[in-house]
Amino acid sequence: TPEELGEKFPGYEILECLGRGGMGVVYKARQKSLNRLVAIKILAPERGSESRFAERFAREAELLAKLNHPHIVTIHDFGVTDSQPSTPDSQPLYYLVMEFVDGVNLRDLLRDGKLEAKQALAIVPPICDALQYAHDKGIVHRDIKPENLLLDREGRIKIADFGIARLIGPVASVCDRRTSSDGNLRRSQSAATLQAGTQ
Repeated sequence: TPEELGEKFPGYEILECLGRGGMGVVYKARQKSLNRLVAIKILAPERGSESRFAERFAREAELLAKLNHPHIVTIHDFGVTDSQPSTPDSQPLYYLVMEFVDGVNLRDLLRDGKLEAKQALAIVPPICDALQYAHDKGIVHRDIKPENLLLDREGRIKIADFGIARLIGPVASVCDRRTSSDGNLRRSQSAATLQAGTQ
């Protein structure tokens, strides 16, 4: 619950649970030091027990945090809580602190019939630009779909969960890694960050 998480994230005020899915849970929070809203995605605890996950998480999350593009949801921080749990039942929680996008995702707009053809065409170029930017840095999204495309209240498109599918997926082989390096409103944020692969 938000109350229980407060002790694990003393620098944040956990406001509400935005949603949950197979990859984890997303919370809306206020970062106390900067007084800004953020989204905290806590990956499913069982993921942390997987072989080499901690190493892969740190490597991939650091790479994702370096993405700086106006149409990609920004990752502010990442880490793990309770790396040395005080009780046997306490599991470490791997988390990502991300930009909070106040808006709707494309799936919601399509379902509600509010996405006009002109608007749909207008968002294609910035999406392609963001994908090319990430590809140039060796990161492939791997799960582009309406749930992962957010429109904020000013109509700006943002791609969410960039590279999370890769981070959560099986450890890539050396060959896979080489290939890729050559080539990562509350309801809307939860859908976009939880259904990639979620966020």
